[in-house]
Order: sequence, then C-alpha cells, then structure tokens
Amino acid sequence: MKIRSCLTFLSLILSYMVVKAQEGMSDLAAVRLAYESSSDREIKGSTDEIGYDQWEIRTPVFFKEAGDWKFAAGVRYQSTNLDFTDSTVLDEDRLHSLDLAFFLSKKSSETLDWLFLFNPTLAGDYENTDNDAFNYLTIAGAKWKQSENLQWIFGAVYTTGIGDDLFVPAIGLIWEPSDRSSFVFAGPIIRYSYQLSDSLALKLGGQFVGNRWNTEAIYGGSLEERNVRYRSYRVSANLQWSFDDHHSIFAGGGYDFAGEFEIESPTLNTDRDVENGGVFEIGYQYQF
Repeated sequence: MKIRSCLTFLSLILSYMVVKAQEGMSDLAAVRLAYESSSDREIKGSTDEIGYDQWEIRTPVFFKEAGDWKFAAGVRYQSTNLDFTDSTVLDEDRLHSLDLAFFLSKKSSETLDWLFLFNPTLAGDYENTDNDAFNYLTIAGAKWKQSENLQWIFGAVYTTGIGDDLFVPAIGLIWEPSDRSSFVFAGPIIRYSYQLSDSLALKLGGQFVGNRWNTEAIYGGSLEERNVRYRSYRVSANLQWSFDDHHSIFAGGGYDFAGEFEIESPTLNTDRDVENGGVFEIGYQYQF
C-alpha cells in the first residue's frame, strides 16, 4: 500500500508538467469557481465511511510578457468539508489547501520552448500550522513542436512531501487532430476535449485526485498531529457552455476508483483501500 501510494503520487507529478504546458498561460488567465461533492464511501476493513464536499477557486495574480519570455502566477484555494464517521480516528471536518503556481517560459525557436513551474502548497486544518503542512514541487523542461498538431514535453520533477525528497524524469504529448479537438496523454493523466459548437464543449478525462493534509486535534486526551491522505483515480465527463468570449458555466460527473485513505501519526498508522463511488461538479469560469 505504501509503495502504491508513492507511485500514485509520482505518476501525478510526472504528468503535471504536460498538462500545465498544454494549459499554460490560458489556465492561469482565468478565474474559476467550482463546487464538488462525492458519495459516502466505505473504508475497506473497517466500519468507517468517508465523504466530502469541496469549494475551489482559482485566480490569476500576475502576467507579464517580454519578448520571448512569459511569466504568470496564480492562486488556487480549496475548502474541503470532510465527513468521517469515527472521530477517534480523525476528528476534523473542515480542511484547507492553498497553492501558489509560478509559471515561466522562454521561446528558444519556432519549435522549442523552455518551461519552468514552481508550485508550493500549504494544506491542513490551519489551526496549528507548521512545516509539515508545507510542500512544493518544481518542474523544469522543454516543449518540442514536432508538427502543427503534435507536441512533446520532456523534463524533470523535484518534489517534497511524500517521505524522502524525489527527483524524477517526465515525458508526455499533446495532440490536436483538428481545430475542434485536443488530446493529452501523460502517464495517468488523459484528457480529451471536443468543441461541439461555438458555445458548447465536451471534456473527458482521467487522473488521480486527492490531497494530503497536516492536522492536529485531541486524541485520547492528548494533542496529536496526524497527516491525512485521501486519494483515488477519477474518470470524468463534463459540458462547458460559453455565454460569450469571457463567461462560461460547466457541469459534469465522474467515477472514482482505486481509492486509498492513509493516516500517519505517533499513535496511529493506517493505510486502507476505499470503495468506489461517484462525484459531481458544477462551476463558473471567467476567461480574460
């Protein structure tokens, strides 16, 4: 279980660079507000259940273009209402996560761009925040344009937060078979987008979802720190309707499987599978 959890996270960060390279500045140049809710799911090997609903907002904070250089910065905040049935295992209901994304690119030629991403994260209950709540990943690489509709991403990832610090390679591709469609493949991340009309788009995807939070609460009469991870793989589909060039709404659903729930603390260490379940999402986006 521990090895599988590490491989899950490694696959996620290997793919992150490809997705960011595709979305690039456009993702950081949009304000996005979303609400997500999952079904309650049984934690296997116990009588406990876990479920959640979550609000998320993303917004750009800076963009600068100078010659061949582009620099952008954005913020993502998530507020998660976690519903866990046994308070002796996890006595938390509201958890938070704050990401800062700093994205830099330099155009080297008509076919080659250099890319850099630095993404620190602070995740926990935000009651007694310490260094264990802070993690980051750094990605450096290149985007090579093989043809008008095919691009390759090569690079490396350095990350903290899953035990020992890790340095790993990354590779992926972006394929745009037509003006209306695009396909991204990067390890466990698969994304397909098709523009059904000028105002309506269908988006299909598969990727790992979840988070790691640093928490602190009273257990057995003593104040104790517990690191919590909840992660699964999600296949999803949604429709996005654009009112005009700036405003759009989206709604969709997904199905989570291969779920894991893990707690690390001085008195409790548990790593269990979670049953499969559904999720839905609805939101609004403003594109600059």
